[in-house]
Amino acid sequence: MADKGNSNAANFEAVIGVTGCGKSTVLKKRIRKLPAAITNRSLIWSPKEAIDKYADFYPNSIVTSSAMEVLRILDKAGPKGKFHIVFVPTLDEKKDRDAFSVVCKIAIASRNILFVVEELHSVTQAGNAPHGWRLVNFMGRGFGLYVFGLSQRPASMDKAFLGSLSWLHVGELPHPPDQKVASQYLGVPMQEVAALCGYQAIQKEFRTKKITYVK
Repeated sequence: MADKGNSNAANFEAVIGVTGCGKSTVLKKRIRKLPAAITNRSLIWSPKEAIDKYADFYPNSIVTSSAMEVLRILDKAGPKGKFHIVFVPTLDEKKDRDAFSVVCKIAIASRNILFVVEELHSVTQAGNAPHGWRLVNFMGRGFGLYVFGLSQRPASMDKAFLGSLSWLHVGELPHPPDQKVASQYLGVPMQEVAALCGYQAIQKEFRTKKITYVK
């Protein structure tokens, strides 16, 4: 795929909600609708891989905790080769933020990939994010990245990513600070977000400003 600047088919999507509200199911449904040109090359940041099992989603996925291993795989694949990588961090906050920044930079360098980040709030903050993730926000579209960010705590997610979204799915959120942030980006009253439970959700398509209520 030739580079086309910001005309590249790239999106930034977020799936937000408490554990058990169906975030992974929503994500996988979204991914299945994407063209193979995007999904043939995937890099997934999966802190809870023992539970989420993203490696089962794509056959022949390589699971690693080494940024050097990720780089080796992408170098071998080249600009058009297929790969499916699941990166499992250590759950040490400082080490993970550093590793996440490196993985983000590798994602940009590889170009034209599906990049999924689980538990985004664990490696970003509302007013701050690792350098590599800032580069993804600023340059990802130009390099053909299709980015999904998943989180239980939108109040702790970085605003640059939330402000760049093309699509947002919000499920149950028990904490008022998270409800407030979600309502602001959805453009709906906070009471509507607070009322969500189970698999109920509110979705927004930012290009058309269409809001959908999932019952």
